Amino acid sequence: MKKFLLSVAVSVAITMPGLVHAEETATINQVVRPEVAERVKAYEGAEGVIVWTLRYGKPEEKKLIVQVTDIDHPWNKKIHVMNVDDVGAKKYVYTLVDGKKFTVLFFNSNGWGELNLPGENKAIPIYYSKAYSSAGNAQAFLTDYLESEK
Repeated sequence: MKKFLLSVAVSVAITMPGLVHAEETATINQVVRPEVAERVKAYEGAEGVIVWTLRYGKPEEKKLIVQVTDIDHPWNKKIHVMNVDDVGAKKYVYTLVDGKKFTVLFFNSNGWGELNLPGENKAIPIYYSKAYSSAGNAQAFLTDYLESEK
């Protein structure tokens, strides 16, 4: 019995460093994903344009991932990180275009707003879409953004 216990102890002592190293390596190799909201918010506009948004980072960072789809524009299907300014009941979402602040989205508290795209001369009215929002997947959207950054 003593020989058996001794052989088990020796086996554990020999294999333990490998197990610990494997666990440490797995922890080191894990990619830490940025925090995002649980839900995607989507807005629909004229001629079928869809604007997909997702809070990116902690709420106090005031950033969104934004994707515009189903539009004839160079930004179609591209994903951008944008900044948010809350002004009372209104929300302005902006980025830099040619080094200047450019407001891409405006939202009011009633679920509608406007989409402005660089090079376009008029805003596109948009409104909250429960159907598209329900179809959105926050983690898949984040993965798409992270993959687009590679």
